[in-house]
Amino acid sequence: MGGKHPMASIDQRTFQLIEKMIEQPFNTAQHLMKQLSLSKSQVEYAVSKANVLLQEAGKTPIEIGLNNFILAESSRNYFLDFLSKEDVFSVYELSGEERKKYIFLMTLYYHEEYLSINHFLDALQVGKTTLIGDMKKLEEELQRLHIEISYSRKEGYRLQGDEAEIRYYLMRIIFEDFSKNNAHFLYDYFLYRESTVDKKRIFAVVENELNHYHINIVENRMNEFCYMLVFLLPRLNKTWTEFYQNYSFQTFFETKEYQFSTSLLAQFQIENKYAKLYVCGWMLGMAMGDAKQNSPDYSIIDELVDRIFERFELLSGIRFKDESAAKQQLYSHFRPVYYRLFFHLPIVNVLHKKIVQEFPDMYQIVQETMKPIEVLFGTEIPNEEVSFLTLHFASLIDEYDEYQVQQKIGVIVCPNGIGSSAIVYNELKSVFPEMILIGPIETNALETISQSYDIVFTTVPNIRLYALKKPVFVVNPIMSIDEKYRLVQAVQNEGKTQYEDYHVEDLLAIIKKHGTIMEVPALKKELNDYLQGRSSKSYNHACQIVNRNKQAEFNLLDILKPEFIQLQVTSRSWEEALYVAAAPLVDARVITRHYIEKIIQTTRNEGPYMVITEKVALPHARPEDGTLKVGLGITALKDEVVILGKTPVKYIFTLSAVDNKKHLAAIAELVSLLDRPEFFTLLDQAKDPQEVYAWVEQHIETD
Repeated sequence: MGGKHPMASIDQRTFQLIEKMIEQPFNTAQHLMKQLSLSKSQVEYAVSKANVLLQEAGKTPIEIGLNNFILAESSRNYFLDFLSKEDVFSVYELSGEERKKYIFLMTLYYHEEYLSINHFLDALQVGKTTLIGDMKKLEEELQRLHIEISYSRKEGYRLQGDEAEIRYYLMRIIFEDFSKNNAHFLYDYFLYRESTVDKKRIFAVVENELNHYHINIVENRMNEFCYMLVFLLPRLNKTWTEFYQNYSFQTFFETKEYQFSTSLLAQFQIENKYAKLYVCGWMLGMAMGDAKQNSPDYSIIDELVDRIFERFELLSGIRFKDESAAKQQLYSHFRPVYYRLFFHLPIVNVLHKKIVQEFPDMYQIVQETMKPIEVLFGTEIPNEEVSFLTLHFASLIDEYDEYQVQQKIGVIVCPNGIGSSAIVYNELKSVFPEMILIGPIETNALETISQSYDIVFTTVPNIRLYALKKPVFVVNPIMSIDEKYRLVQAVQNEGKTQYEDYHVEDLLAIIKKHGTIMEVPALKKELNDYLQGRSSKSYNHACQIVNRNKQAEFNLLDILKPEFIQLQVTSRSWEEALYVAAAPLVDARVITRHYIEKIIQTTRNEGPYMVITEKVALPHARPEDGTLKVGLGITALKDEVVILGKTPVKYIFTLSAVDNKKHLAAIAELVSLLDRPEFFTLLDQAKDPQEVYAWVEQHIETD
């Protein structure tokens, strides 16, 4: 070392703090504490470690104010360069969670080699007690999948268990890590320390094979696939009879994904038939479907898509105008879902909680939509898959007007695929109607677009984006009202320092030095309001966005009245039954007579599309077919009628919807009632509509 001091080490917290400072060179302590889930002292310690790095490089340290941190441009550029090179691996200290994963990766990767305790100690640079503690935590986690780490003098440390579960665990941790910032750092660190594999070659080979077979996967799936392939290559020559027997179907051998799998593995001298089928199934669970390509599995997937689409339309009360285009989009999204369920592949949806929070009604409708499909797989569809489909349906329903005002141009980078891409595009278009938006595109496509652009919106922070020297704004595909407000403010300031975040605490400290503050919270709020320019154009714009996105939704009791409920109704035909069921809505001027005529005409043309479950119909048409207001009628027939000679109906819920959204909360509540057998018993036995209305009122409030 020639007497030179070794470079300072950094840990996971310091690494993440540096990333956040690159994203936003002006940061408050509170913001960093929230973003990194750290205490104030932990943030300060991470800043001090980052500053040692800067000082050793002769760069300006992070400036520490009363309540904020500022990173100089030259230091930001240094960090950008430092984190993108392998130098960072030589100074990095693994956290406990990272050490646990590292132990698993060693036992997975070196499955044919002898691993002793000393191998782990040398790799992790920790004491024996720490290592044993880390290994114990890993074993407890693996135990849930019936995997164990065995040890014998002859073979050393080995993973023991079902090969499917071992590979499932690898997929799961990669999916989880790749869904966060700093996605593949640990895996790059492992390969830097342990492997001579040429990662760039593997990426290039995979990309060439995907292009050759015209297989389309989104950027994030591509990264996940390549890294998993790197770690699984040493294991792919294993015999795996059980997997082959379970999934050896002729359809798979005819797919382009199987041809891709065979050709890809041949590049790595793997001819194993088990591996070919496994990689084929794995790719089928990632690749986007294309309804225009007549693939061997098209008829199977298409039939399921038809069933899902029709059931969603029935339950939601929505009739899509361009049904063919909507079904093609659903096909592309559902095909990988089908294979993930079929092959029991893991799914990680980082947006799951937010989707359920932002689209609770639609989530419930989609969950109900998918119930008949569950029977095919003999298992419940994971909630994370349901929320992916919810996001997709939400993107289909969103219809905004195009704006052609030639002003700022923003490019949207979204590596997560069609569902969240469509949502983030529509969200941004509603927030910035005056802006021209390009995309969504993947990160690599930024280098190839010819059109100039002013700013970048991205759903996933990526150091490469900050090297473009354009303002970069990280956005959630689904934004809360507060997030939209802050985004408008940030964009209008083009990423310049926001006074609210950085100077209010400093101002309060100065005022305290020269006087007594009677009401600190009130003064703080007023300073915030003044410095942020609450009366400014940007705030008014943000308020307009809030109002535009908070259009009133109707609950079930908002659209149902006692006079819309009819009991013990007699009818001589299904057409008469539909007319009678709709009569109270016509009388109340909720719908016109043409609306019900359209429903009957559609039924004659398409069959009993409105029957959503046994003996239950939800007749509805498009708003332009005679909707005047939102409304719902309930009619219980004395005796069932048979639609078109084959489908019996006894309970008719006539729905009038003015658009594709406002009634969804009401439908979600109705769906919850349709799951209760006692609801139908009441409809059969009650004499007074008020009794039914009171029951609905009570049970909706209870739910």
